Amino acid sequence: MSASQMLTGDTAFREPTLHMPQPRRTFSGSTVERLRRESQRRSPSRTSDEERIHVQPPSLTAAEDPPSSGRGHFIAKKDSKKLHPAAVVPAASRPKRTILATPLQYAYGLADHMRSQGKRGLSYLGSSPKDYYTKFSGAMAGGKRHYSEADGLAPESHIEDPEDDLDTVEHERRFQQHFALPESERLLAVYYCSLHRVLPLYGKAYVGTRNFCFRSLLYGTRTKMVIPFKNILNLEKEKGFRWGYPGMVVVIRGHEELFFDFSSNGLRDDCVVTVLRTLEAVRALQESVILTPHEKKDADAAAAENQLLSGVRKDLHADRDADPSEILSRIESGTPMIFDDPNASILDFKPTKAMRITCLTIGSRGDIQPYIALCKGLLADGQHPRIATHREFQGWVEKHGIEFAPVEGDPAELMRVCVENGMFTPRFLYQATSQFRDWFDGLLTSSYEACKGSDLIIESPSAMAGIHIAEALSIPYFRAFTMPWTRTRAYPHAFAVPSHKQGGAYNYMSYAFFDNLFWQISASQINSWRRKHLGLKPTSLEKLQPNKVPFLYNFSPSVVVPPLDFSDWVRVTGYWFLDEGTAWTPPADLQAFIDKARADKQKLVYIGFGSVTVSDPRELTQHVVDAVLKADVRCILSKGWSDHFDKKDASVPEVPLPPSVFQIRSAPHDWLFKQIDAAVHHGGAGTTGASLRAGVPTIIKPFFGDQYFFATRVEDLGVGIHLRKITVNALGKALWIATHDDRMRGKARLLGEQIRNEDGVTTAITAVYRDLDYARTLIKKREVKIEGGGEVEDTEEAWTFVENDSDGDVARLGEPEVVWPASSSRAQGSWGGGGAYGKRTSLGSMVLRGGQRTG
Repeated sequence: MSASQMLTGDTAFREPTLHMPQPRRTFSGSTVERLRRESQRRSPSRTSDEERIHVQPPSLTAAEDPPSSGRGHFIAKKDSKKLHPAAVVPAASRPKRTILATPLQYAYGLADHMRSQGKRGLSYLGSSPKDYYTKFSGAMAGGKRHYSEADGLAPESHIEDPEDDLDTVEHERRFQQHFALPESERLLAVYYCSLHRVLPLYGKAYVGTRNFCFRSLLYGTRTKMVIPFKNILNLEKEKGFRWGYPGMVVVIRGHEELFFDFSSNGLRDDCVVTVLRTLEAVRALQESVILTPHEKKDADAAAAENQLLSGVRKDLHADRDADPSEILSRIESGTPMIFDDPNASILDFKPTKAMRITCLTIGSRGDIQPYIALCKGLLADGQHPRIATHREFQGWVEKHGIEFAPVEGDPAELMRVCVENGMFTPRFLYQATSQFRDWFDGLLTSSYEACKGSDLIIESPSAMAGIHIAEALSIPYFRAFTMPWTRTRAYPHAFAVPSHKQGGAYNYMSYAFFDNLFWQISASQINSWRRKHLGLKPTSLEKLQPNKVPFLYNFSPSVVVPPLDFSDWVRVTGYWFLDEGTAWTPPADLQAFIDKARADKQKLVYIGFGSVTVSDPRELTQHVVDAVLKADVRCILSKGWSDHFDKKDASVPEVPLPPSVFQIRSAPHDWLFKQIDAAVHHGGAGTTGASLRAGVPTIIKPFFGDQYFFATRVEDLGVGIHLRKITVNALGKALWIATHDDRMRGKARLLGEQIRNEDGVTTAITAVYRDLDYARTLIKKREVKIEGGGEVEDTEEAWTFVENDSDGDVARLGEPEVVWPASSSRAQGSWGGGGAYGKRTSLGSMVLRGGQRTG
């Protein structure tokens, strides 16, 4: 079919016509009757009274006919006999006239489209010049408006809104119309501000009773945003991205932060306070049993649906006590089974045979403890777990009946380098690459020996060896960690937490940066180890694809909400708590100190920063004691900080302790944190989880690593304080707020209830079973290892072609002849370009004739 034939049926290319008005013509009665009979004969099937004919009113002449009368009037046929005989004009007799290349109806459609698209601009232009100027200047000047006098703040700073002439009802109606909200949604306040993503987008922020909304006002933009208050965790005041414009950060559950800036500090502060007040009202309403009209309507609909489902299930309750043989017969006959329990599953993902599972991890005590809890759960489920870690934890691991395998490394020395030099500073990288090369070689070799004989490896990414060992052993591989390690826009990398929030782009790029940094530091040693000990080819970060590995995060989804951009194989399971305080009996003097504080109605706090090294331990101890006295609280002190060069016992205080401070060496956190009103610590993942589970406000002074991330999280959740520096005033103020702020204490108590209702170990084991088949699909096929050496031979031969049509016949002599593999149809590129780790097969004596190969 040609192009002209295809376009023939398109109405856009038909000849445009214009129906011209007809002059008045007179017909006799016989002519009218003849035309009517001919019309009926041409359309015999149209006998209905609804048939219509085209008539021209006889009373109009050509000069009197309006432009719209070219099509005449449509009158039912049953009434046509009553018309004047001269009224009927056959439609086929009208002339046609070509005037445009496009029918007028398409021009009308284009005009209507432009009018609808420019509705926002026409709303300004359609008003009087004075109204247009008022609207435009008001939008550019910015400002605010409160629709409830109780919520109004600083009325003298109020700037006239261009819609002040409308009443509140009209404003609420337009607010609901803009964002498709129900009628029960009330409008509390509006603010002019800019939303920052790539470029600032000027618009209007709306504060409703249950939603925070934004709408752009610039012509040509149509950005609208609706954020339910239940998804907003916190608001923070920060410096804006533009000089002179104060900023506001909205922290959203499981989503990247949103940034707004305002024209003045007063306007920004007013918006922050209004939103925070509304957040408190929404949370109080959620905790109450009183339903709003909209919620009552939803509840009635849900009750009606539940009643309908209950009627359907009524006849199925007898099946619970039915005979098993009868149920089996129903299954075999194809009768569907209905589970009343939504958590029930007809599939059992647990392996039929017990698995040998190795958990590979390195680090401090807090890095080992979650794996002990996980392995205890695996033992109870019939598996055979093993923990591979540093020798100093062997007794602790074996005390719980778990098999132990040693790996090399000194965690205390690594922690010292991190604290003294900072994480990933130039000085840290220099010391790590110069002093830890031998340690890293030993870690890789000992990790491989510890994992031999395993059916599954669950590794902390800090060990860096598990993914290669799993490839060598051809077994499934999981990762598990206490801090975010998967690329996301919601949170920054735990080692790259900025002092001020930077947004989703920074968060995502921080993971890419550290992935490449870790690989560049260790790639040379890892590839050498792969070749010599594992019999594998060298690899790269792109070939490993760590983002495809199933991942288990052992922190609470209430603390670190799973981001929306996490993959399906990345699971936040909840904390893996190892409760060791159930059978622990406190010393008599400690119990007496706690009882005395309760009897005196004094707040009791815990302060401990673990075994960190500081430049001046005496000064730190003095600041802690003075802050406790300043806040007028009782303190349980666990002193472990010291100077690296100080050989004295770190638990011995450098200054005398007052009676309000009681020192302990150690105590199980699951017992101790139940006795206190607030906790101050360094922000380790395990310690943070323990204090949050106890439901007490948490003050974190981070020193290195992921501690900064968890300090930011407790502050974003409103359950604690991120302490930037330890001084008497700063720590004293934080202690007072944590022990007296009812809002913070209430949030901490609610979060503690949520964490206590979780079972992280069981959830993690179930996730391992469910994702085991997926992990098996990632197992790479092993290459063939050459006997008598460490080199690896490719499973596919590589060929080099020399082809030149102008040379005619080309023959290479003097080399042994190579037979072309029968299974190969084309040349295969070799890995590494024939370098030290690969072999390129010589072409030998091969004749190429015009691109054809011959032996």
